[in-house]
Amino acid sequence: MSEDSQGPVVVVTGAARGLGRDYAAMFAADGARVVLADIQADAVAAAAEDTASATGAEVIGLEVDVASADSVATMIAKVEERLGGVDVLINNAGIWGDLESAPLSATDPNYFDLVMAVNVRGPLLCAQAVLDHMRAEGWGRIINISSMGAYMPSGVYGVSKLALNSMTFALATELGPSGITVNAVAPGPIDNEATRAQLPKEAMIDKMIAGTAMKRMGTSRDLYGMIRYLVSRDADWVTGQTFLVNGGYNSRL
Repeated sequence: MSEDSQGPVVVVTGAARGLGRDYAAMFAADGARVVLADIQADAVAAAAEDTASATGAEVIGLEVDVASADSVATMIAKVEERLGGVDVLINNAGIWGDLESAPLSATDPNYFDLVMAVNVRGPLLCAQAVLDHMRAEGWGRIINISSMGAYMPSGVYGVSKLALNSMTFALATELGPSGITVNAVAPGPIDNEATRAQLPKEAMIDKMIAGTAMKRMGTSRDLYGMIRYLVSRDADWVTGQTFLVNGGYNSRL
């Protein structure tokens, strides 16, 4: 992370629960000043309070609709007022959708637009909102949370994540001369509430585990190791990449 004696300012979207909340807590434990941002205002405020209590770090929770340019601009303005500019942006907010019962050929166009708005437009709006500070500092990190679903038949969700990977490369190419890196992390099967809600049958969970080389589901800690590297100074020359962090599941794609 950046060499700031106060700790870098890290914004994590979709942080009211699940992986986003975990990422925020781990950044806070590592000494960052962390902003948890989510469309669920009450839930993200509670998550921020819990994170601050558990880590002793400077943590705030802010409401944001990542698909709204006005909402994103308001959220970033509050961050700048309270903590200064954003050093690290983790674009985690997203819509998974029903992969089993909603094939792409039958997807409602309005639902398609909603998923693309949150999963693709949202990361772009958030990235645009933090660039002034990053450019002024000559340093910044943007991490887009993609999915191995980008490379599998997974409906509009997969389409949105593949688009996010392409956007990652395009932004990295544009922003590299300013000292800003942009990378994506594409998780495999993660053992959390969202995955088990999406794959409620135990047989489906077993199938996912069997498809990995490691023969287990992943954890938020497994993913954070890659994220932490990508936001560190050790990754100054790493940009435009999508990293599959999936316990070897890519061997079955």
